[in-house]
Amino acid sequence: MFSLAWSTIKARRGGFVAAFVALFFGATVITASGVLLESGLRSGVAPERYAAAAVVVGGKQAFTGTQDLATAFAERVPLPADAADRIGRVPGVELAVPERSVAVDVLSAKGSAPVYAHGWSSARLAPFALTDGRQPQGPGEVVVDTGLGLSTGDTARIALGGVPTDYRVVGLASAPALHRQSAVFVTDEAAAALSDRVTAVGVVAAPGVDADGLAKRITTAVDGVETYTGTAIGDVEFLDVGQARGFLTLLSGSLIGTIAMVVLFVVASTLGLSIQQRRRELAVLRAIAATPKQVHRMIGAELLLVSVAGGLLGSLPGFAVAGLLRDAFAGAGVLPSDLALVYSPLPALGALLLCVLGGWGAGYFAARRLARANPVDALGEAAVEPKALGGARRTFGVVFLVAGVLAGTVVPALLPGPAALGGAAGSVLLLMVGTAMLGPVLMRMATAVAAPVLNRGRISGYLAAANSRANARRLSGAVVPLALALAMAAVQVFTITTAEAAAADQVETGVTADLVVSGGATGLAPEVVDAVRHVPGVRSALPVVRSQVLLEYRMIDEPEVETFAAQGVEPEHLGSTLDLAVTSGSLDGLRGDTVALSTSAAGTAGVSVGESVHVFLGDGVDKTLKVVAVYANGLGFGDVTAPRDLLAAHTTTGFDDAVLVSADQGADVAGALADRYPGVAVVDRSAFAAAQHEQRWQQSSTNLIGNGFLLLYLVIAVVNTLVMATGARRREFAMLRLIGTGRGHVRRMMALEAGVVVGAAAVIGTAVAVVPLVGISLATTGRPLPAVDPLVYGVIVLVTAVIGFGSIVLATRAALRGRPVDTVGAGA
Repeated sequence: MFSLAWSTIKARRGGFVAAFVALFFGATVITASGVLLESGLRSGVAPERYAAAAVVVGGKQAFTGTQDLATAFAERVPLPADAADRIGRVPGVELAVPERSVAVDVLSAKGSAPVYAHGWSSARLAPFALTDGRQPQGPGEVVVDTGLGLSTGDTARIALGGVPTDYRVVGLASAPALHRQSAVFVTDEAAAALSDRVTAVGVVAAPGVDADGLAKRITTAVDGVETYTGTAIGDVEFLDVGQARGFLTLLSGSLIGTIAMVVLFVVASTLGLSIQQRRRELAVLRAIAATPKQVHRMIGAELLLVSVAGGLLGSLPGFAVAGLLRDAFAGAGVLPSDLALVYSPLPALGALLLCVLGGWGAGYFAARRLARANPVDALGEAAVEPKALGGARRTFGVVFLVAGVLAGTVVPALLPGPAALGGAAGSVLLLMVGTAMLGPVLMRMATAVAAPVLNRGRISGYLAAANSRANARRLSGAVVPLALALAMAAVQVFTITTAEAAAADQVETGVTADLVVSGGATGLAPEVVDAVRHVPGVRSALPVVRSQVLLEYRMIDEPEVETFAAQGVEPEHLGSTLDLAVTSGSLDGLRGDTVALSTSAAGTAGVSVGESVHVFLGDGVDKTLKVVAVYANGLGFGDVTAPRDLLAAHTTTGFDDAVLVSADQGADVAGALADRYPGVAVVDRSAFAAAQHEQRWQQSSTNLIGNGFLLLYLVIAVVNTLVMATGARRREFAMLRLIGTGRGHVRRMMALEAGVVVGAAAVIGTAVAVVPLVGISLATTGRPLPAVDPLVYGVIVLVTAVIGFGSIVLATRAALRGRPVDTVGAGA
């Protein structure tokens, strides 16, 4: 059977090359996604400041739900003040060093790496060694690392929360590896004054003690902590690494699911078209007594050979593509540039398995009709396509279309939050599956609409119309991938524009302040806020602290959590600086254990004003908060608004991120702050809005990169399918030429057919895209009309047309090469 299969492959290279290309690139994208998923689970960054510690103990930085899925907390989870003493009593611990890590700005330093202040006792965890001078001994003394460009005896201006303090440099220190950060060291007492939060505890193990065993004993002896050893220490040292791994796991997990479905869809479409082109051959086999089982075995053997070859060879470039994706995400700022990928055979094996099973399954169902048909009927179907669809296929097609419409419109209208977005996003594939099943019917409708126009083209137009009517199944196999590419491109682009337009409008109308004061990564201390309020001409100053919280809700009676952006404010200063567009309740009661929610967050949690909601604050502390207001401007300012003091107490720095200032014209806020707080920036309302837009664009670019990767595969698949479908008609073209039709007539005929294909794809793709876009707009903005830029839509349709016309026209030129009599004689 494999010998026969190999002979068939060699004899019909065109169709099998197309199937191989679809499987090859399918394996590439699946392998790349698998590498990202495995890296999210196993990758990390080598420790720097804790490199000499056998074990590092930190707080539990993630919430683990009912399905064992970890959701990272946005802020550093501190350890209890007595954690080091308790850890020091565990057998095998030689020394437990409490570590305080405080973000600061060294105003006169060189370099752009973030700077952290620490107590001198923690220097041995790197280890840092003095290269000049001595260790700090008094409150105004500091040791700096050599990368900051300072010298012993210099005065270092170090700002905490925007407030600068002068320190005398008494020593220089260096560590074996320090790339992601810079360090300054003060006395342990001074470090405790900078922050009362214990970041971590570094453990020096007694001689001969195994680090992993010691970590287990510490976890058993001390409740509520996490232990880290080896390269995993980088997760507790650099919070962005652990958060990036969580992001990569979630992103690649969802991406690999979508990619797998799309790849199977494309492979099934390509193989189905390839097998349909072999109707004559399969019908003859049935006529000479081949059984359905033998036909299936032959096709299965062919596809096994092609699938294994495509899966094996396609998985190899997948590893390189994963690296390109990692670089793209790092360039967008959502992954650390030094996060290494983990390479293993598992993603390639998964891609191979999926390609083999998907290819075999697609081939089985595509050949099922011809293999089971009566031999006489099979020969009839080989000559002319059957007009009627099977009853089951027609029924399932309608069911999928109805399910897609319901998921894309009714679900977002009735359900809030993640369920609404999930329904809208999932409707794309439901609609495309339904479209593929009903494709021949849709193509006959498209041909009927186009026929009056085609018939004006005399010979070429008449032939194009006749071919389109007679070969609706073949044309639908070319139209569906093209329509899917257009629909997915439109959904991805206009989902972003819809959310961005709504958020920009909310920021523009919601920020009523005249100026915004920002302190950068280290925040703004209360002293700066007080100074702003005392500037002549300032009427009101609203400090805003930003974080993220986990909001608990129930999904089918199971507790789940969703991450929402949060802000902390003082309600007495809201009136003249910030308008959240409250729809119910009042922000005047935003004090103590209370919260205000956006309409989206309130819908997700299923609560209204006066009810309580359970949240996990930025550092993991759980709170039950009373809802005092619901507001509309969640996209622009965050879905959770809490009292400023409540939220700030559970952030890493405890400081504000910005101050919204309402001031009289001519008030010189920037000049009043420049000398006292040189690291503080003052911008106007438009500059603040632009900065917010840039942050949102960074988040949106993540979706563009992931889905752009998928769209690239779709474009390759579309070109592959169109070239295969056109190239398989070489014998038809040769017959037309032998009966007197010229090359020009055939080319014009195919150009007109390409117009039918592109036009049908544009209409179907647009119709498919409208449904999820309406649902996504309902879920994110509460309005059914998405923000669609006609120019961008026109570009998407134009690119679709170029791909369709280009593939068909160029493949037609290639198919017309050679003498017609030779082509007919070869049986091509």
